[in-house]
Amino acid sequence: MTIWTPDLQQFPGPRYQALATAIEFAVRSGELSPGTRLPPQRDLAWKLGVTVGTVSRGYMLAEQKGLLSGEVGRGTFVKPPQQAGDSDPAAPAAGHLPPLPDLRSPGLIDLSRNEPSLPDYEHHMQRTLRDLSARQGVGHLLAYSRMLGDPAHRAAAAHWIGRTGLKLSPDQIIATAGAQQALALAIYGLTEPGETLLVESLTYGGIHENARQRSTRLHAVAMDGEGMLPDALDEAAASTKARVVMVQPTLHNPTNATMSAERRAAIVAVARKHDLTIVEDDVYGFVTPERPLPLAVLAPERTVYISSASKCMAPGLRVGWLAAPPALIERFGDVLHAIAVNNPRLNQEIVRQWIEDGTAEAMLEALRREVRIRQGIAAEYLAGHTYRGHPSSLHVYVELPEPWRPNDFTAQALMQGVRIASCTSFVPDYRSNPAAWVRVSLAPCPDRADLREGLRRLRGLLDRAPEARQGVV
Repeated sequence: MTIWTPDLQQFPGPRYQALATAIEFAVRSGELSPGTRLPPQRDLAWKLGVTVGTVSRGYMLAEQKGLLSGEVGRGTFVKPPQQAGDSDPAAPAAGHLPPLPDLRSPGLIDLSRNEPSLPDYEHHMQRTLRDLSARQGVGHLLAYSRMLGDPAHRAAAAHWIGRTGLKLSPDQIIATAGAQQALALAIYGLTEPGETLLVESLTYGGIHENARQRSTRLHAVAMDGEGMLPDALDEAAASTKARVVMVQPTLHNPTNATMSAERRAAIVAVARKHDLTIVEDDVYGFVTPERPLPLAVLAPERTVYISSASKCMAPGLRVGWLAAPPALIERFGDVLHAIAVNNPRLNQEIVRQWIEDGTAEAMLEALRREVRIRQGIAAEYLAGHTYRGHPSSLHVYVELPEPWRPNDFTAQALMQGVRIASCTSFVPDYRSNPAAWVRVSLAPCPDRADLREGLRRLRGLLDRAPEARQGVV
């Protein structure tokens, strides 16, 4: 069963229709793959803050569209493009398999996810799978791995992370299923239910979801153009008695803030003053070639460092890493065993091979070049409007002119065939009234022409007032 939880605020209409639309976009984009079991209706209703009846109607509508199938006693599943057993006279003979289906929604330009997508991905994957299939002993990749990850995979991760200036022993690293799982390990391993976790005033939505599952309270700490403010952290730590602070000091998502060396030293000083454990989310740290040292270099005794291959290599492999002081490794290992036992060897082996044969370096350099070009395209279409970009960032953070509100803008953008993320998805305290900003991702479209068209449509919305809502008679 997936922990998929949609943001219904991005979709127009009643909530059951918004849920059905969210399912459709997730299926078409590949976010929900065929065979995926959706969350039980009661669980999803609780997470979304709606009634079970609303979720039931949404699932039913999606089923009527041919997207889902309900199985009594088992749950609700995403249907494959063609049900098993259906006859197809045009089906290819055995040994001549067709290309994998493209499940992206036709006509939809998805600029909502920071998902790098480069033309060379196909070539790299085909070559790597050929190389793996020709090696002796490849069958061991189908067995359980070591609980914390195989030694060779942890050693490759230590080498790759060393590019940031953070020198680690492989024994300090846990191989995870992406940074999302690493965040879950950190939250479950460092906080108790009902405890307070200090976070930035705008925070990646995956932190919200993991904190909700743990019943951890998020306390927003004020930010400026460099990220979290040391004085605000000092005050929050004193007033809440929190023990853990989670921070993204490099290419913050969604604001693109990057802390200077001086700001990092000040944050570390506050953490030492209040004996805070720092969780450093550095998933974008590899993309920028020039950056200050990670917080983990400045405070190795109290920093849990998280990164992944998702933003610098390939997101679908779900390969990430959590590095921590030796005293904490066993604790995180226990959490990992409880939720996943261990993680697949095959994906970790692909990333290990890429790191060791230079593929990872080539992919990273290609991504850096492409991101600079796409930031230039964004600057062209957003000229005259206020936004925050960065030469190494996969996204821009765009201020909406009055009287636009974030959810209205994302809904009307979707009606124009462009999907983006509202800043409301990043607000830790849903009772607050966030500033009118949206995040526009620049990397998920392999074709730059699609990016240009999406930005052109968004520019058209920015240049005019929102459409009036029609009353229901």
